[in-house]
Amino acid sequence: MPRFILAVVLFLFSATAAALDNASFTIGSMEAGGWKLQGIHVALTDLSKNPQKLTVTIKQLRLPKPFDDLNLVNIQCTSFSWQANELLCTQGRAKLSSKQWQSPTANFSFHIKDKHSTLKLTRLQLAGGLISVNAEEQDNQWKLRINAKGVDAELLQKLFKPVPFTLKSGRVNLQLSASGHHSLIDYFSLTSEINGMTVQTKDGKFATEALTLQTKLKAQNHQDLWQWQSQTRFTDGALYVEPLYLEANQQPLIFAAQGNWSSNKTRVNIIYANYQQANTLAINGRAIVDYDKGIKLEQAGLSLHSDDLQKLSAIYLKPFFEQTPLAGITLAGTLNADMSIAQDSLTTLTAIVNKLAVNDPAERFKVEGGFGTINWSINETFKQPSTFTWQQLQLHALPIGRAELVFLTRANSFTLLKKPRLPFLGGVIAINQLDWQAKKQDEPEISFAGSLTNVSLEKWSKALNWTPLSGTISGNIPKVEYRNKTLNLDGELLINVFDGEIKVTKLASSGLFTDFPSFYSDLEINNLDLDQLTGKFDFGGITGKLSGFVRQLSLENWHPVSFYAWLGTPDDDDSRHRISQKAVKNIASIGGGGASDILSRSFLNIFETFGYDKIGLGCYLHDGVCQMMGVKAVPEGYAIITGGGLPRLDVIGYNPRLDWTVLMERLKRISTTDEVIVK
Repeated sequence: MPRFILAVVLFLFSATAAALDNASFTIGSMEAGGWKLQGIHVALTDLSKNPQKLTVTIKQLRLPKPFDDLNLVNIQCTSFSWQANELLCTQGRAKLSSKQWQSPTANFSFHIKDKHSTLKLTRLQLAGGLISVNAEEQDNQWKLRINAKGVDAELLQKLFKPVPFTLKSGRVNLQLSASGHHSLIDYFSLTSEINGMTVQTKDGKFATEALTLQTKLKAQNHQDLWQWQSQTRFTDGALYVEPLYLEANQQPLIFAAQGNWSSNKTRVNIIYANYQQANTLAINGRAIVDYDKGIKLEQAGLSLHSDDLQKLSAIYLKPFFEQTPLAGITLAGTLNADMSIAQDSLTTLTAIVNKLAVNDPAERFKVEGGFGTINWSINETFKQPSTFTWQQLQLHALPIGRAELVFLTRANSFTLLKKPRLPFLGGVIAINQLDWQAKKQDEPEISFAGSLTNVSLEKWSKALNWTPLSGTISGNIPKVEYRNKTLNLDGELLINVFDGEIKVTKLASSGLFTDFPSFYSDLEINNLDLDQLTGKFDFGGITGKLSGFVRQLSLENWHPVSFYAWLGTPDDDDSRHRISQKAVKNIASIGGGGASDILSRSFLNIFETFGYDKIGLGCYLHDGVCQMMGVKAVPEGYAIITGGGLPRLDVIGYNPRLDWTVLMERLKRISTTDEVIVK
């Protein structure tokens, strides 16, 4: 373009320069190399002198690509000279405009030679700030430098409407350097600082408040392959990226990355990326991002490190836990993790935790002193084992001592590789098998087998804040499977407690993890020691043995629907049979007997205990009504207790049919108060 202008000017003036002292002319438009000048008016004075005095006005200067959205308008050069293939404007004024805005008049100058041209704009006012522009062109190579200070972000937004966000405050300073050839950009460097920026997107998923950040970005174009690197520091204010809320006041947030990008492909190759927030979190990684149809993470490898899981969980995990069963849970300890991602899906994971502590305010579980390595892969043939050890594990109020789990996690499955023995309330929980398999759009499949040995009932009842019990409990679970939404017991579940045995058979359940589960089972109860069972309860003491059964037990949503149950003195029981006055009253209240009146109105109230021959109480539940039965039928109803020895006392039940809710209310009163109401 400079050579084109020079040629035109030389042609117009060469024939008349010797005869005139003053001359002027107007050119409609000139165009060359993508530059276009419109409304050119040139005035030449003092032609007899050297150098001559030139003034020029240009209505509009349209810039070539990649700056074709910007125009210079109302250009005036009051100090303009031309000599020996050189044009020079040292004092000029011009306005910068785009399709959406136009600046006030700014200082303008240019220097045009045959193969070298420069252009400057200074004190350009834009959105409350000042901008300077320096451009240079030489042999089809160009350079551009822009400095901006104190630009008001809110006013800047008004110049570029519509935009998908609302800027409320902030000041911008930036320095931009760029170079290229013809219409191509080969290199650019951007350094910017934004102070006190408050912005919010229209969908509310991104916002900042009084944010201060510094950004550096450099990019080099080589044969249409852009190589770039950037760094951004958030040093003050707050940032919200749904659902995360990050404050940079105490711990600056730093993000750095480098990679390459080709305009011929719809993907960005991130060779290296790093995100840091002091000792809370550091992430390093690489990735290939495809943006052809939305943003997709084609490949990625990430490493995560945290020296403070307590801060990490409070900042980065808590928002994701809200409105889930994990709400309120906090972590402490350290974490190192490596992971691979392909097509937006996690493919491998290795996580190392140390000094792990998990706290649940709902007191569902708790972990102290946890450490281990978790290995996982989406590959079904993956065989790298994982380990996890804890000093203390607590499930609700029940503590489990130090133990180690060795297991395999892959795809959607979990399998124990070794049979752990977990210290539990003076005894041991042995897990012989535990398998978990997730199912798409269905409930998982679970298999479990284990045993319970010599667990202290005294410690158990104390942990659960129950009335203290004595003795130990042991049991064996041969195998329990949950498959196709149904729970099944393979074999018998044996529980040794109160010097007797409880046997569970035909155990099954459907819809266990739904809002309306169903449960089925049979139970056999053999020779429980009544002294151990009742001696510590307000119910009253009883000595002797207790056997019985619960057959065809059916529960819906954990409420009994039907069963046939019997509890009583076994026929071969030769142990000592004694029952306290309080126990007599409570048993009588269950069946509606009159023992309370008999004991309070006769000499029998002077005895604290009585001998008995047999105790027995049964129920057949159907349609919400219990058909009651006792040791034997009597004219008045049914005998719950038959006397033995002196003084002799029989307890009779007078109501053979009891509403299930009434029966539960009577049992509830027995368990919560010493007062017994006999009806």
